[in-house]
Amino acid sequence: MMSAAFLVSFITVLVVLLRYPIMYGIDGPYYLIQMRHLLVEGVLKYPDPPLTYYMMAPFYLLFPDKNVGLKVAVAFYGGLTSLILFTAFRRFCDLGGLTASLTFTLSPFTLRLAEDFIKNYVSLIFPAILIYILLNVRDLRRAAIYSSIAALASALSHVLTFGVLALLSLVIFISSLIGRSDNVVKYASASAAMTSMIILAVSLLIFPQITGYDSFKLLSFLNQPFGDGGGLMFRRIDFIGSILMGFAGIIYGLTHRSKPESLIPIASGTSLILLNLPIIGRSWLFRFNLMGSILVPPIIASMMNEVEEASRPAVLTAIVGLMFMIMLPTIFALKPSITMKDYLELQRIVDYVPPGSTIVVPDTRLRYWVEALHEGTYDIVRRPPHPPPQKLYLIIGRHHPARGLPPRSKLILEGDYIRIVKLR
Repeated sequence: MMSAAFLVSFITVLVVLLRYPIMYGIDGPYYLIQMRHLLVEGVLKYPDPPLTYYMMAPFYLLFPDKNVGLKVAVAFYGGLTSLILFTAFRRFCDLGGLTASLTFTLSPFTLRLAEDFIKNYVSLIFPAILIYILLNVRDLRRAAIYSSIAALASALSHVLTFGVLALLSLVIFISSLIGRSDNVVKYASASAAMTSMIILAVSLLIFPQITGYDSFKLLSFLNQPFGDGGGLMFRRIDFIGSILMGFAGIIYGLTHRSKPESLIPIASGTSLILLNLPIIGRSWLFRFNLMGSILVPPIIASMMNEVEEASRPAVLTAIVGLMFMIMLPTIFALKPSITMKDYLELQRIVDYVPPGSTIVVPDTRLRYWVEALHEGTYDIVRRPPHPPPQKLYLIIGRHHPARGLPPRSKLILEGDYIRIVKLR
């Protein structure tokens, strides 16, 4: 079952990602750029928490095709997260562990993260480790130390994962003070919560580079949690499922307060509800909703432990079938931000622009791909430099109106996806 927990997740994610030969999503080429700079120059090109890049580095180096290398890395860490969830909940029953593993793997939230939000997806291993520690490590000192390390690792990997881990640990600690809980859970959750608060304070006040300046995104959210135009209650109905699952986790935990492990579904449920409040701004709500990837499995796995042993296989089969049906539409929607025909056209930029030129690419989505393919050949910038160099070119998408081109410019390529314009 341990092998199945890892392999099902690894193979599922890898098969989905290998449907196309290039990276998925808008940020797909961004990761290629970051990895190349990290391994060639020793630093990331764009400020980012560095840990996940170091975790993916061996796979990037191992595979000649860097697209494949990063996809294998994503699938591998997804498999490890699935395995950790299995081992966290198998202490109750093997099918409880398998339920946690499969509901993580087959979640549309999980696949959506694996497609485009790679740092976020890879870093989910740290909340999974925290859950494992709280459920399985019985030595108080070790549990406290390991929980602090998990909090630190999440801070060095992705701000949203860090925030969710901090929220989980804080809710568990508060619940342990209110209700009945053993000292290991109480002190381990307190250690993770305290470590998170210290890291946040240091990153905001002293050393923002520790989180790649991501901590300021938290301030941005706290400044405008409802978005630019304010939130509208229940403007979205596709988050109701997550909120209902959150209430289910809280109710289950409260009705099993005599068990220390009841704090995990309570904290997961509370976090789910807080992250899916429909008054939250649309751009924030979208990302928060995806964190159901790591919050839903503990709730369903905990409930599985209360099912009669003879009925567990049938219940697990029903859960897997339902998750698979929900997952399928997501699989078909996942793809790169450009077509392969567009990708081949971008590869041919060298046929129209001489090496050593400066290329201006205002569109971020397009610029990431141009940088990923040609950064060693050209100086690629977002805005024209001052003073302008002798060989200056502009690359824009075909949707950009031709009448908006600068005066005295010369159209070099009118492609199916891009226009190349010589400025001087």
